[in-house]
Amino acid sequence: MAASESTLPAADVSNAPSSCNAQQGSTGMRSIGASAADCLKADSPDGNAISKADAKRLRKEQRRMTSKANRQDKKKLQKQRKKDERQNLLNSMNAEERDNFIEAERAKGRERKAEWEATLNHAFEFGRPRVVLNCSFTESMAEREVVSLAKQIQMTYTYIRNSGSKVQLHLTSYGTTNKVARSLEAQGMKSWKTHTHEKTFWDLFQSEADRVVVLTPDAEEDLEEVSEDEIYVIGGIVDRSVNKLQSLQQAESMGAPRCRKLPIKRFGPSGCCPVLNIDCVVRIICEWIQKNGDWTRVFEDCLPGRRLGDRPLLSKKQRRMNRRSARMEQEDEGEGQGAESENGSASDDSSELELERPDSKNEATGLDTLPDVEE
Repeated sequence: MAASESTLPAADVSNAPSSCNAQQGSTGMRSIGASAADCLKADSPDGNAISKADAKRLRKEQRRMTSKANRQDKKKLQKQRKKDERQNLLNSMNAEERDNFIEAERAKGRERKAEWEATLNHAFEFGRPRVVLNCSFTESMAEREVVSLAKQIQMTYTYIRNSGSKVQLHLTSYGTTNKVARSLEAQGMKSWKTHTHEKTFWDLFQSEADRVVVLTPDAEEDLEEVSEDEIYVIGGIVDRSVNKLQSLQQAESMGAPRCRKLPIKRFGPSGCCPVLNIDCVVRIICEWIQKNGDWTRVFEDCLPGRRLGDRPLLSKKQRRMNRRSARMEQEDEGEGQGAESENGSASDDSSELELERPDSKNEATGLDTLPDVEE
C-alpha cells in the first residue's frame, strides 16, 4: 500500500488531467460521471490508482469548482430575471412611455457616471488619507491566491468609487513582472484612477516616514484613530495556510516606525478573527471617518457575517437538522390552523397540552436537536 500511495505527485489544479477535461467539457462540471481517482488513474502512464491524499485533494477541488459554477449560474439567473422584469415593464407601456422611460434610465446612468468621475478624479489628485496596498508578497503566493488578491483589489476600488470615498489609493511593488498585474489588467485596471508604483512603500514614502502606519493583525498595539494625514499600508497577502508575521517582519526589516492592528478585540464581536480581506480593511478606514470614530458601529457595519464570532458555527448536519425542525414546526402550525378552521376553535384541554409541549432545543448547546439520520 505504501508504494501505491506515492505513485503520483499532488494533483495540479491548474493543469487538470486530459480525460477529466474531456468529461467536463462534454457533460458539464455538475455532471461528472467519473470519480477523481478514476480520472487520474486513466491518465497515469501505468494505470495505477493514485494515493488517497491526491484523490482527496482532487475531490475537494471538484467540489470547489462545482460550487463556483453553481454561484455563477445563480448570478446568471438573477440577472436574467431582472432583465425579464424590465422587458415586461417595457411591454406594458405605449411607445411614448417606453421612450421616456429609456431616456430617463440613460440620463440617470450618465449622471451617476459623472459623479463617479468627479469623485475619483478628486481622490486621485487630493484624496486623504492615503491607503497603500503592498503587492510585494505575490512571489510566495499560489496562482489561486494571486487571483483572489486581484479580486480583493478590484472590490476595494469598486467600494471607493461607489461610496464616494475621498481616500487616495496606491499600489506599491507593482510592475509588469508582478504576478497580480495580469489579473488586474484583465479586470480593466488600466482605466482605474489609482496610483501604481514599482518602488516599495518604504522607498516611496521614506521622506514621510513619520506618517507611515503599517496595518497588520500581528502588531502589538491597536490603531486608536484614523487620521487623514497618515499613510496606511495594507499587506496584499492572501494565504490559505495563514503564514503569520509576514507583513510585520517585513515592516520591521524596512524600519517602519509604527505597526498597528485594528482594535477588533476591544470593540468588535467576541471571537472575531483579526485577519480580514483587503477590501474590508479599506472599508473600515473609510467608515471610521464617516462615523466620527465610532469603532463599534464601524465593525458592526463592515465585518462580514462569517467573521462575527457571536454567531454559532454549525456543521452541515446541524444546519440540516435545524431546517428540518423548522419545516416540521411549520407543518404542525399548518395542521393546527386547519383543524381550527374545521372545528371552530381548539378546546381548552388541547391548548394546555400545546403549552406543555417541551422545547426541542438542547439545553447544553442551544441547538435544535433531532434523532440522527443516516446520510
